[in-house]
Amino acid sequence: MRSLNAAVCSQLLLCCTWASAVSAASFHDRRQTGTSETSGAGYAFGKSGVDASFDYVVIGGGTGGLAIATRLAENPSISVAVIEAGGFYEADDGNISVVPAYDIFYAGTGANTTNPLVDWGFLTQPQAGCNNRKLHYARGKTLGGSSARNFMFYQRQVSCIESIAFTNRCRPTVGAMQRWSDDVSDSSYTFANLLPFYKKSVHYTPPSIAYPNSSNVQDSSAFDPSGGPLQVSFGKYDDPFGTWAQKALQAAGEVAIAGFQIGRLIGSAYLAFTVNPVNGHRSSSEASFLQSAKSPTNLFIYNNTLAQRIIFNGPQNTAQGVTVSSVGTDVQESGPIYTLNAKHEVILSAGGFQSPQLLMVSGIGPRETLESHGITVLKDLPGVGQNMQDHVFWGTSFQVDVTTSSSALNHPELEAEAVQEYNENATGPLTNPIVPVLGWEKIPQADRAGFSTATQQALSTFPADWPEIEFIPIGTVLGYAADFAAGDPVNGNNYATMSTVLIAALSRGNVSISSSKMTDPPLINPNWMTHPADQELAIAAFKRSREVWKFMSNITVGEEYLPGPKVQSDADILNFIRQALSPVWHAASTCKMGRPNDPMAVVDTQTRVYGTKRLRVVDASAFAVLPPGHPQSTVYALAEKIASEIKAGST
Repeated sequence: MRSLNAAVCSQLLLCCTWASAVSAASFHDRRQTGTSETSGAGYAFGKSGVDASFDYVVIGGGTGGLAIATRLAENPSISVAVIEAGGFYEADDGNISVVPAYDIFYAGTGANTTNPLVDWGFLTQPQAGCNNRKLHYARGKTLGGSSARNFMFYQRQVSCIESIAFTNRCRPTVGAMQRWSDDVSDSSYTFANLLPFYKKSVHYTPPSIAYPNSSNVQDSSAFDPSGGPLQVSFGKYDDPFGTWAQKALQAAGEVAIAGFQIGRLIGSAYLAFTVNPVNGHRSSSEASFLQSAKSPTNLFIYNNTLAQRIIFNGPQNTAQGVTVSSVGTDVQESGPIYTLNAKHEVILSAGGFQSPQLLMVSGIGPRETLESHGITVLKDLPGVGQNMQDHVFWGTSFQVDVTTSSSALNHPELEAEAVQEYNENATGPLTNPIVPVLGWEKIPQADRAGFSTATQQALSTFPADWPEIEFIPIGTVLGYAADFAAGDPVNGNNYATMSTVLIAALSRGNVSISSSKMTDPPLINPNWMTHPADQELAIAAFKRSREVWKFMSNITVGEEYLPGPKVQSDADILNFIRQALSPVWHAASTCKMGRPNDPMAVVDTQTRVYGTKRLRVVDASAFAVLPPGHPQSTVYALAEKIASEIKAGST
């Protein structure tokens, strides 16, 4: 089977709009909140426009929100409500959100690449580090949240702990989760202590296909056979360029390791994805946790419903509930306000941008910001919306002499073949979110000799097992990232990209409010590429990607396609990066966890908001630090941990 990935899927959709086994009709009754009290599944719908009371009210039906809500509702005596501004992506967006290879759609940085059916359509403020561009920042507005919009990468964060396999290959240094634990003075956040919660969420399926020119060795001991319901598996297709890229990464010095689940990232390996191996569909928090729920009388879903404000009472700012309203695709079109009361707790899980936004419009946040919008200050908490951490990437591209999706643009028979294989067997290129291989490393010593003393000192603050860059080889051209599905030349040739991700970033951003209303978008200012160390590291990473390409000289055709051989000076390289840069959509730490004496901490180690009672934040905004890699596994683990503590009687 020849190679095909998401860059050709626009044509696939034209000829096979409902190509996969997803049935729009099967989700039709789930699109309107309040049309009935029961869904016919393991949960119920709340009644729109009617005040109601529950034990727990969860704001945000995304990655962490549905995980913690479903776990709490396992106790039939506990009632849980979930508030979600979006609907069911399977009905609203069909194949684009379900088929793994279609993940590339509507993720670009261009303002016209948004998808209002499932995405908030946020634009950043003009970014000085990106040549003053405003960038679209994809965020899920649907049940499943960004787990229904992401690229489905599943790996766990770095730590060298004695009890974890393969520690003989790790240097005995403090890892990422140990750093988190140290920062908050709580050993429950070490990798070893979090590992049971990582395992609890996941139903793991090992690789099931043969790899003719490479091997996919994984350590299954990182998973628990009794875990679930989140499906984690591997694409059922051996991408030709991915095979070449892995060999090049190894030739460039990256050691092949047994996957990214054992507490180690530095090296290269095949990547696991949140994909259901039975039907080849995306396994989001909605498709896994919510659809596996067995709580038809105590788990209530308020979809197409926007949280407007958290209600507090008394001098201790005790969270009492949430005011909400029904909304359409455009959240500006909202219905009457009503109230969902919480007898025990309100759990905020609205993500890196809207969790701090909702706190601020509710009176919790920096005094100056709140007063400037006429909001009564209930708690002056200066860290709300600050400390934003993120990862960014760009790519270098070549024409190559192996079949990739670029040439498939001119070959409709490839499209039909891929759709048929996917529909009949849940196999083939459409089961691969992008490419199966990743590589991680610190910049080699020879390539970092030119770093300034300040940059060397800044990078030395990261643990020794914390990679500085990530390579994501992709069988397409990303171009300048405005539209990932439109970067390839339509000339019948094959192209590929070595995407490079900045993992040890030091730039910090912030999120603020544009008004006192949740219907107005937050002000997003990531400040990417503004720290001098990030700039030096990015230039070195760019040069390193060119070195990796040299180990694929037997498949490259002609000179570098993008940015091209004329880009040589450090100034030109940095300018290209600024113009081509895209987020990896890992916004975190805007409600950061910290010690009580940390003036910028927003939540404690049980994710309770300082200066309030009965209010928690359970999503990536609560991270003490953004660990290296792709954070959805840690969001799930955090949700599992906090749910377990609540059920055990934590206060």
